[in-house]
Amino acid sequence: MRKILAGAALFIVGIVCGLILTYGPLHAQGSTSEGDIMARLNEISRGQAEVVAAVNSMKEDIKIIKIRVTQIQ
Repeated sequence: MRKILAGAALFIVGIVCGLILTYGPLHAQGSTSEGDIMARLNEISRGQAEVVAAVNSMKEDIKIIKIRVTQIQ
């Protein structure tokens, strides 16, 4: 009886290990393609360029305000 239970337990453990290897984290990493990654990186790059442009615009506005304040004083 113990041999049957031990065999059944090993069989179930083997199936679980196989499922983990088949559908686990390694499978999720392999499902993304390079095209998806490059598209996402391009999107991030465009977002960063927009942020830099906004910061530069704010810097110009601050310079103009600084000049006006110094002229008023």
